[in-house]
Amino acid sequence: MTISNGGLQPGAYKVSNSEIQTFKDCRRKWYFGYYRRLKPKTVKLTGPLALGTRVHEALDRHYSTGIDLLEAYNVLLEEDKTEAESNFLDPSEVETEGELGRRMLEGYEEWMADEGIDSDLDMISTEEIISMPLLNGTVELQGKLDMRVRRKSDGVRMFRDFKTTANFSDIENTAQLNEQILTYMLLEAAQNKPGDRSEGGIFTMLKKVKRTGNAKPPFYKQFEVRHNEFTLRNFWEHINGVVGDLMGVKTALDQGSSHHFVAYPRPSRDCNWKCNFYAICGMADDGSAMEDAIANQYVVGDPYDYYANGKELDDKKGSE
Repeated sequence: MTISNGGLQPGAYKVSNSEIQTFKDCRRKWYFGYYRRLKPKTVKLTGPLALGTRVHEALDRHYSTGIDLLEAYNVLLEEDKTEAESNFLDPSEVETEGELGRRMLEGYEEWMADEGIDSDLDMISTEEIISMPLLNGTVELQGKLDMRVRRKSDGVRMFRDFKTTANFSDIENTAQLNEQILTYMLLEAAQNKPGDRSEGGIFTMLKKVKRTGNAKPPFYKQFEVRHNEFTLRNFWEHINGVVGDLMGVKTALDQGSSHHFVAYPRPSRDCNWKCNFYAICGMADDGSAMEDAIANQYVVGDPYDYYANGKELDDKKGSE
């Protein structure tokens, strides 16, 4: 598949799969996080997102630099404990949750050694940033490709993604529809390099358990999903459609439309743990002093600064 959408125009709006998924999931969350560029002053250092991010980042560092996996994890854990202390939080809570992550990674190393999975994979690249133009160059789609691998046994190229989860089936049942892998494949196709096409994604899953005597295995699992050119061509239309919708909302907001009208919320039972703006969401509707709360709890920052520092602490990476 060859993709051509012209060159980038000056000042093209940068967008990523993470932003697209946020927009599709909840426009209000997108409005606060990407349009107003708000970030919490105090980062959550415990909970499902923090645990998943810490484990995922340790795996990234291990595979990209060769650092010992548990050493990488312990460094990250100590950084989070120090940050907790600087924000007058109890670091023992971070350590307690950190022990779960440590147990997960210890078991992961044992599992990988027993199964010999890594021995059949050649690393092509890690943390590679690539981009492509959309909508006649007015938008730049960018992606940070976590890991590209080539299987030695058959030469097939794949993207590899790590997931921490409480339930393998939740990921397996929706993996065929996972748009992160499809976005990576589009970005790769736009480079127009013969022989570089990846066939899909390998999902390596780590269950969030300490593997005690009462816990039921398996605790780790790996499977793959492949996509053909028909899927990729149709996804090309999907992504242009949703980015067109996103840019339409952005233009309306720029022109003074009410965020209630064009960037309305989509509440779900997951809001309280996966949304950084849960504390102020209701305040946007009930007449409370929302702007005062924003000034007290949030700062304006770059939602894409993780492209530079490599560490995300949000529902974008590593946790389900």
